[in-house]
Amino acid sequence: MLSRRFRSALPAALALCAASLAACASQPSTPKGDAASSADATNNDPLESVNRGIWDFDLALKDYLLTPIAKGYRWATPQFVQTGISNVLRNLRSPTILMNDVLQGNMDRAGDTFARIWLNTIIGVGGIFDVGTSANVPFHDTDFGATLGSWGVPAGPYLVLPLIGPSDPRDGVGYGVDSLADPFTIKMRAANMDEGNYVRFGVSVVNEEAQTLDEFNELRRSSLDFYAAVRSLYQQKRAADVQKAKSPDAPAAPSVPYDEVDTPANNPPPAH
Repeated sequence: MLSRRFRSALPAALALCAASLAACASQPSTPKGDAASSADATNNDPLESVNRGIWDFDLALKDYLLTPIAKGYRWATPQFVQTGISNVLRNLRSPTILMNDVLQGNMDRAGDTFARIWLNTIIGVGGIFDVGTSANVPFHDTDFGATLGSWGVPAGPYLVLPLIGPSDPRDGVGYGVDSLADPFTIKMRAANMDEGNYVRFGVSVVNEEAQTLDEFNELRRSSLDFYAAVRSLYQQKRAADVQKAKSPDAPAAPSVPYDEVDTPANNPPPAH
């Protein structure tokens, strides 16, 4: 659920929210007319009323289910174990990142991803230890939604999906392709062990929630309109992700509280 999307909100993201929310907060109550149409066009959110309802549902599910589980996980699990779990989950995502590096034509980044896979899988004991970073081979993230964007496919209208969170039609297709192309998912399905996919997904959700809980709550407290804040940050991040896919030297995308869990990002629920 809020799995792939609840990512840590960096101080820069908080500052961006503080600077922009005065305008964002007034948008939901804008009377229908030219001003409202202009706001919808700017945010590309023609289904805002429906999206807000789904957003409230997702937040309630997070508050009453995910957050208590994540707090228990943080209390019961030592930090070094949490780090190891995060490293393994990230390593499992690396093959789909490699696929998208190649599809984007970013061969230098593909080389980094390939090197990290072998370093972390073999020397890092299945990815428990992040040997790649220690060897100065940097981690980067990408996905098929960004790949489509780099090919010129437009994002489409902003959507909030039940149990998933902020998205758009392009990213929705991207999540599905990444899931179907994921080697771990394919192997589990071929062995009739779909439970392995669900375990991975569940652990990813809880681990990501535990890691980002404090930052998420801080962004929520600081936002005059939390829905508008996340929408703005999500759209900016995805635009930056696409630009990064087109040009690896582009500035890194901003972090947002709703995004791929170690991901969009990334472990969507296993496809059937």
